[in-house]
Parts: sequence; structure tokens; C-alpha cells
Amino acid sequence: MFNLKVDQFARQHQLFKQHATILIAVSGGPDSMALLHYLKGIQHHWGFHLVALTVDHSLRGAASEEDVKFVTSVCDDLGVACESVTLDVPSYKEQHQVGTQVAARHMRYQFFAEQMQKHQADMLAMGHHGDDQVETVFMRMARGAEPQHMKGMDVRRPFGGGQIIRPFLGVTKAEIEEYCQKHDIHYCVDASNASPAYTRNAFRLHVLPFLKEQNRKVHEHIQAYSEYVSEDEAFLKEQTDRFFQSSLFHKEPEEIRFDLNAFLAASSSLQRRTFHLILNYLYQEQPDDVTYHHWEQFKQIMKAESPHLSINLPRNLMVLRSYEQITFTFLREDKDSEPFHFYLNVPGKVLLPDGTSVHASWDGPSLEQNEHHFMCDVNKIALPLHVRTRRAGDRIALRGMDGHKKIKDLFIDHKVPQKERDSWPMVTDHNGRILWVVSLQKARLEAGDSIDWLHLTVKNDDTSRRMGNA
Repeated sequence: MFNLKVDQFARQHQLFKQHATILIAVSGGPDSMALLHYLKGIQHHWGFHLVALTVDHSLRGAASEEDVKFVTSVCDDLGVACESVTLDVPSYKEQHQVGTQVAARHMRYQFFAEQMQKHQADMLAMGHHGDDQVETVFMRMARGAEPQHMKGMDVRRPFGGGQIIRPFLGVTKAEIEEYCQKHDIHYCVDASNASPAYTRNAFRLHVLPFLKEQNRKVHEHIQAYSEYVSEDEAFLKEQTDRFFQSSLFHKEPEEIRFDLNAFLAASSSLQRRTFHLILNYLYQEQPDDVTYHHWEQFKQIMKAESPHLSINLPRNLMVLRSYEQITFTFLREDKDSEPFHFYLNVPGKVLLPDGTSVHASWDGPSLEQNEHHFMCDVNKIALPLHVRTRRAGDRIALRGMDGHKKIKDLFIDHKVPQKERDSWPMVTDHNGRILWVVSLQKARLEAGDSIDWLHLTVKNDDTSRRMGNA
């Protein structure tokens, strides 16, 4: 039954071809050992040339060395060529300041790619199964909101001049273990797979059992869902690419401009995907901290009544709106003195052109720590908050005094250099009331007894010297 299900899955997705050279990623665990035996069993029918690849990541000492020896020995018995390697993952992890799993995966796939070239292989077969697919999809759902990132692992995808294939995505872990038992296939057990310290293991131990209680064939449903998402996203990507290549977008190496009204005429789905395509175009490597919150901020400046707004994206990329023109451009030093206007989410932060960051959070009432900390009863202000530079006629209600004071006079009183006045940040509520001229003057507000208070702080070692050691 197992062989029949895998055969049908492979035929459905056209995974195999006659006389193919197939590399097999073999860790020694039940999934990869079952894959090795399955491919060996159909080798004669297809005329495959098989080569096993096994890796010691230098993470489990003698245990991982024994796993490599075990895989090599089994391959010898089966008459399958085997390539093994020892990778220094701990050193790579320290050198590149990445997590263990990221370092191991990068080095492992680099080895796989090298072997694809060495053997001029057509395919790299991997033992991921249906339960792995369920875990992958739900992990991605928990981490992001973009549909194109929520599909599972591809059944097949380009890699190393050939393709990665996953013939076992149609079967479960239990079916693989039953197959191993039936055919007396021995395998190694990695004790770390039972530790909930790793995110995937936590999903495997706590989420997957619940889903299987609801539907024992959940892996089949998730596989179908993943394939549907892939098909839909391929179509939408084609439409987005065509839109992005239109004359609407004026592209330069570090800048893109377009007409706002023409952009808004497109569907919201196309707008969102084009937003991410613009980021892919401008960033050499898109940072991980770009999230759907940035898209939501972008929507706000597109639909706002104010004709002059901007938002900051990671790595000094700014989005500027000037009337009906939108510009994505990287911040340069000569722009530090230009006016700006940002939305400030709570909780959240904005990075200003000079490197200063203004942070907002919720907390209970307390004493303000210093001039770089502002707080007020949230019931006394209108959200969302704005961080902007001064405008003609700006006034602030002085704390501890009656009446208002012009911001221009405030700067004079505090002897703020002329060149810094046009770029000095202030926080206002949504009604335009100035709450805080950052690190300089706090507004007078009514007292309140709410348990929810807004806290604002300013941080940056370099610019804090200008603002008095924030």
C-alpha cells in the first residue's frame, strides 16, 4: 500500500524520468532510510543511477559520527554509492552570527549543490513527508501574513542545475515507520527531535496531534492547499511582474517613482504584491524585519488627506508622498534636514532621518524618568500618533503653565541651533495637538485615572548628544 501511494504521488507530479541520476539526502533517520530503500527498489524499473549523501554537522559528537558510519555501511550493503562530509556548523554559526538550524541548513545545502554539480545529477530526493508539510504550513502561518509565504514545501523545485524532489509528501510519519518495520529497515534515532526547544518540534509535539484528532487525513488536505496556493501565486506573480514592468514605474538603481492615482486604480491584491516587488527591486537582500505592518503604513499614507507624508522602512529606505507622487528612495545624509511626517504605531517605533528612534508602548502610570521620556493617559489623546517636523504657527501647551508657546520661540529659548530646528522631531496626536517636542518640552494635559498610559522614549547614542544624552 505504501509503495502504491508513493508511486501514484510521483506519477501525479511527474517526479521521475528514465535513467535519471538521483542524489538521496540520507541522515540515517526513518524517513531518509525509507526513501533510500524505496528508490533502490524501483531503480531497475527506471534505470536510475543513485548516490546517497550523508552529513555530520559536528553537533552531536560521537553520535553523529556513528550515524554517518551507519548510513555508509547500509549503502555498501545495498550497492549504492555514498558521499559523506563533516561540516563545522558551530564555527560557521559563530562566524556568521546565525542560529544553529540556519547554519546547519546553509552548509548542508551548499554541500548538496556541490554534489549536484559533481555528479551532473538530475534530482536531489529528500524524505520530507506529509506531517512535515502540515508543520511547515502552520509554522509559516504563525509567522507571517503574506499568502505567498504560507504554502508548504514544493513537491519539486529547481536546485543545483537540477531539481529537488519530495516523493513522500503524500504519506505520513506513521506510514513510513510501518514501512520500515515491514521491510526490516533499521534507522538511527536523533534524541534532539523530541526536544520542544526547537520550534518545529514544538509544532510536531503539540499542534500536529490536535490537527490529526480533527482529521486523520489533514496531511492530504494541507498538501492540496499548498499546491493550490502555489498555482494561484504563480498566476498573481505573472500579473504583478507585468504591472511592475509598465510605464507607470520610473526606476533608478536606488529609487522608484510612480503616480499615486494610477497605482490606486489597480486591485488591492496587485498593489500589495507590487509593494513587495518594489522592495525586492531596491534591496539587494530583503531584510527579515519587513512585515505586513509596513504595508499597512504604506496604505495609510496613500489614502491620507495630507499631501506630504513619509514612512521609514528598514535599512534607510524611505517612502515619500508629495501630493500625487510616491517615491521609494534610500535616505542620504543630505536629506537629514528635510521635513518629515511619520505614523507611530503603539506599540511600535519610527526611525528618523538622523538615526534617532522614537518608541511608543503601553504601560501603567509611573514617574517620567527624564526629559527623554514622556507619558500621558491614553484617554486624553487621539490616536494614531504622528512624528513630524515643525510647521508654521505650531504651538504647544506648556506643562506647568497657562497658555501656549510658539515652537519657534521655544527653540530660541532653548538655544537650539538654527540648522537643527527644521529637523527636530515632535509627537502629535491625530487631532494635531503637539504632545512632546522630543527631549525639549512636554505638553500640558489633563490628569487621568486610566490604567492604560502611553509611554514615549527617544533613543540613539549619536543624536542623543544633540538632545542632551537621551
